[in-house]
Amino acid sequence: MNLILFLIFCVIEVGTIGYVFLKMQEYPMELKLGIIVAVSIVVAIALRKIGKKSKGFIKKAVIEAIEWTDTLVWSGVFAFLIMYFFLQAFKIPSGSMRNTLLEGDHLFVNKFIYGTRIFYPTISDSNLKIKMKRTLVFKKPKRGDIVVFAAPPQALEPMEREAGIKKDFVKRCIGISGDTIEIKKKKLYLNGVLQKEPYVIISDIYYDNIMTRDKFGPFTVPEGSYFMLGDNRDNSKDSRYWGSLDEKYIKGKPLLIYWPPKRVRLIK
Repeated sequence: MNLILFLIFCVIEVGTIGYVFLKMQEYPMELKLGIIVAVSIVVAIALRKIGKKSKGFIKKAVIEAIEWTDTLVWSGVFAFLIMYFFLQAFKIPSGSMRNTLLEGDHLFVNKFIYGTRIFYPTISDSNLKIKMKRTLVFKKPKRGDIVVFAAPPQALEPMEREAGIKKDFVKRCIGISGDTIEIKKKKLYLNGVLQKEPYVIISDIYYDNIMTRDKFGPFTVPEGSYFMLGDNRDNSKDSRYWGSLDEKYIKGKPLLIYWPPKRVRLIK
């Protein structure tokens, strides 16, 4: 019986790891690590109970499995803390940042540079709410920075909002608080000055009737907000469509591309 239980929990452990990395590829790494750590803790507790009632080679096998499981738990906890406070793995979902970032690029995002986001519960009018506070802020996004952020509600499709879907976007910060943004015939003007944007791709001709895409503003960025645009300017749903980005949604700055191998490089 102990042998059967031992095998069952080993299969649960290995199966969880396989499922998380093969079937949950689009989910945040923090969530995947959290699932693995939680299951590993349960398995470690169960194996200890099995080990107390086992003898001979089964007991040796259980002890060996416990050591591996304990290592997995602590490694997972350490990795989770690193991913939550310092780094985030991110996959480019669309071509809105071509050719700076391509679809399928896997990035590490520096979450520490713009400050660590701490979430904490509060009670207001007998309702529990989760608030966010940004601490240890080393710098704020500046014009030209590529930024990863949680998509604000207005940037999601109605069905996505209703389903409670969360997404992360990556765009370039074009304007900060107080800046006036205007687009005339696809050309960007910042505070009345025409901007040179060597990274921008224009894939379509100018249409006078496409107001938001080719002709926008003037728009003044509110306090505590940023104006975000994609480098693939004609194929990006960005601040032209859903407004300025509140600072609370910012997650971090892309650090490097780590996959695919031919694309490995630091992001500037």
